[in-house]
Amino acid sequence: MNSSKILEIQNLHKSFGDFKAVNNISLHVNKGDIYGFLGPNGAGKSTTLRMVLGLIKPNQGHIFINKKNISGNNRKFLNDIGALIEKPDFYKNLSALDNLKILYKMSNLKNDERIFEVLNEVDLWDKRNQKVGGFSQGMKQRLGIAQTLLHEPSLIILDEPSNGLDPQGQADMRELILRINKEMQITIIISSHILSEIEKIANRMVVINNGEKILEGNVNDLMAKELLKVSFKSSNTVQLSDFLKTENIEFEERNENIIALINEESIPNVIHKITQKNIPISEVKQMRTLEELFLGLTK
Repeated sequence: MNSSKILEIQNLHKSFGDFKAVNNISLHVNKGDIYGFLGPNGAGKSTTLRMVLGLIKPNQGHIFINKKNISGNNRKFLNDIGALIEKPDFYKNLSALDNLKILYKMSNLKNDERIFEVLNEVDLWDKRNQKVGGFSQGMKQRLGIAQTLLHEPSLIILDEPSNGLDPQGQADMRELILRINKEMQITIIISSHILSEIEKIANRMVVINNGEKILEGNVNDLMAKELLKVSFKSSNTVQLSDFLKTENIEFEERNENIIALINEESIPNVIHKITQKNIPISEVKQMRTLEELFLGLTK
């Protein structure tokens, strides 16, 4: 097994009655990854993560965390993992500080300075004495992440961390996740349906659908393999259309723009040819996103 793998899943199966929730999934997460775990609702994401956390047992297959097989009743592997599955739940009538103190005592931790450190790490130190009932959704999510960091894990699992947040809250959450990954050197798995979020922060990802793995790999590599939608704005769409036809490039006219399907590596060459032919171009914009790749794979 590769020494850089912090999590490896081999041929995982889980059925509930006749329903196959997870069907022969294998994947791995490297140390240092921000790993996107993608799939539509009901794809098997939560079931897989619950098996990783030992909350449910697989029918078949193996899960290794830091090269240790987690099958059986030994729960020591959980010392290496922090998790925020579904929405964080706290005592609303208690402060952020008091909530973390309770979790700290329940976890039998020894360094109480850690409570103050994690509040700082998630930018909640100034709100530490405020009752959680008055927290915004974004503040609750950050307190949930503080909870996952209390025992200094090497891997944290975040289930829909941007759920219910406004665009600014999503940007703040992205920044926090990147900081935890880079500065604290913690590997992060993010299960999300907000695909643009994964595209912005993940370096590797897996897409699953109907309990089966569709693909896994480096985000940039997966994106580069696909044809990109490129939008051209031109004052002479007829001339541009004629050029694209001679180059056998598929395109469609949309309002005042022409949307062409071009392989990423070919884009500079196509633009060079357009300028050589003096076709007026006022704007070139990449449109293809991870969302389109995802929808194409799971439709």
